[in-house]
Amino acid sequence: MKLSAFFKQCSEKGVFKMLSIYVVSAWVILQVLSVTWQPLGLPQKSVTFLIIVLLICFPVYVFLIWKLHVSPLEKNDTPLDESGEKNTSGFKKAYFAGLGVISTICFIAVFFIVSKNFSQKPKLPELTEIDKIAVLKFGNNTGDPQYDIVSKMTSDWIIHGITENQVAQVITQELIDEYQAILKGKNVDDNETAIIKEYLKPSKIISGNFYLQKEKLLFQGMLIDGKTNKTIISFKATICNTENPLQCIDDLKESIVGYFITKDKKNLMLQEDPPKYEAYKNVLEAKNSDDDEEHLQLLNKAIDIDSVYFEPKVLRVAYYYNQQEYRKADSLLKLIKPDSYTNKRQQNLLDMYEALIKGDNRAIYKTLLKEYEIAPMDLLTNRTALVLALQYVNQPEDVKAIYNAINMDSLGLQNCETCIERIYFKVYTDIELGNYSSAIQSIENVQEDNEANRLNKPLVIAYIREGRMESLNQFLNKISLTATPETAQELYLRAGKEFLLKRDKANAKVYFDKIIALEEGNADLGMLAAALFFSEAYAKADAVFRAIINENPEDIDAISKLAICNFKLGNTAAATKIINSLENLRADYQYGTVDYALAQYAAATGNEQNLYKHLLKSAASGNFYYSETFKNDPQFLNYMNSKKFEEALNFWK
Repeated sequence: MKLSAFFKQCSEKGVFKMLSIYVVSAWVILQVLSVTWQPLGLPQKSVTFLIIVLLICFPVYVFLIWKLHVSPLEKNDTPLDESGEKNTSGFKKAYFAGLGVISTICFIAVFFIVSKNFSQKPKLPELTEIDKIAVLKFGNNTGDPQYDIVSKMTSDWIIHGITENQVAQVITQELIDEYQAILKGKNVDDNETAIIKEYLKPSKIISGNFYLQKEKLLFQGMLIDGKTNKTIISFKATICNTENPLQCIDDLKESIVGYFITKDKKNLMLQEDPPKYEAYKNVLEAKNSDDDEEHLQLLNKAIDIDSVYFEPKVLRVAYYYNQQEYRKADSLLKLIKPDSYTNKRQQNLLDMYEALIKGDNRAIYKTLLKEYEIAPMDLLTNRTALVLALQYVNQPEDVKAIYNAINMDSLGLQNCETCIERIYFKVYTDIELGNYSSAIQSIENVQEDNEANRLNKPLVIAYIREGRMESLNQFLNKISLTATPETAQELYLRAGKEFLLKRDKANAKVYFDKIIALEEGNADLGMLAAALFFSEAYAKADAVFRAIINENPEDIDAISKLAICNFKLGNTAAATKIINSLENLRADYQYGTVDYALAQYAAATGNEQNLYKHLLKSAASGNFYYSETFKNDPQFLNYMNSKKFEEALNFWK
């Protein structure tokens, strides 16, 4: 039967009219549901489900049109053929052929919709179902946004109680928010309940609300079973004045912790007595501030408000340590006393910062691991443990277990800066362990979604050590066009040093010359001096190092290299005088930098006895195992395979 004749008969029999009724009705229903699913409290994917149902029902509707409408008409109106029988086969075959095509299209569409929306999910880490407790932010039902901070304070205080008493590992609201941010916009259910149940899998969940009752705050909390979502216990409501919500929070915390442990056991927390409300508020704001000056001001303000508040005092020590104002950090640390000698967590933190000031890397690592054991899934604590394992105690073999405690590397990283930092230390660990391909793969995977400039240097190192010259050249050519001159010079310098570590002076010189060839004023003075030094242009390097020292007479690295330049040029008396001047620069809180410089000079002059003596002293004083030092420093190339050099590398193990 011809197609035109088939369409004509469909029109005459009202098929198109009935099909249009279905299509228009379906469209109207979809439009209505698309704007009403949320007010009606329906699932987010209600519209998707309706589309699937309408597509599946469409072929059924077409068949029913034939069965209930077209077939009776055929019996009455179809003319007889030559044998006297009604001839319905042509139209019927065409109709059912069309029904087959429609069915195929509909089911293919259903398959792709289901595959797109219900099969493909982001590969989020699914945590094993052990004794973990999720502590959610308490709901502010007062109607007053000024109490929003109380929600955060409540969950923080409860977490302190649980972790200090080692009741269980805690899943924080921050971790849940991190998952929610990563899942946002993906075709999965990204509401809080679904994330907790599907990915985090706590054994128990603590949640609650607070509201105003006759000018007082009333707090209610509950413990929920993580599997069944049933309430295990509703804790006794606590009431307090609006000016002092921490009184309620502390009472609620005591009830929750008391559920897990015996109530007669003393509650040891980071802060034994609740701090004043405004002081606590300032500490929270300080933690969330990215501005160093504002961060310090908020900490000082909290201490002024509540002079016995422990946490801001410790955070202030950390601030000055990170700013390399070690003397100030040390003096402030000595003023801090724990609330009691039984508060293990406070004492542990004080021990950790004391070890940091002293440069006792083993003690730093040991005390930090105690914090890590309490909250291994806390991103900041986990990242700090990675740093200490790799750079403080040179134990890259520890990194894998720490890193795998939070496996978030298959996720999109746009919303997770801490994830990139964790990858940074992970790839440097791979490089230290000789897993260059793994490091390259990790970095390239990240850079597909996120231009993480911090990963450029380890990528250059891994390319060179893996021998992937074509990839290296392509990457550095791109950098020369897109990055700042300072960034490009830094990568050229690192590339040159890496080739020296491979004893490939020809390729090293190529990259040093890129820095040297820059016009005056365009090359960073420090990198120019280093490029001249490592390319053995000692006379030119001498002049640049003298210019650097004129600007900064206490630049220990420049003084050491200037002495080496003079030694290489045959000015041994001048070299000796220059290197001896380093002894006058010794001071507290240098963490082995003078001895490291003396070890470099000893390596250049072939004095092995002094080399190993000063290198070991440098390590013992707290020098770090960076990507630029010890076995990554080409100045020690001829000594790296010796047992005494290994002693310096393994000093803290």
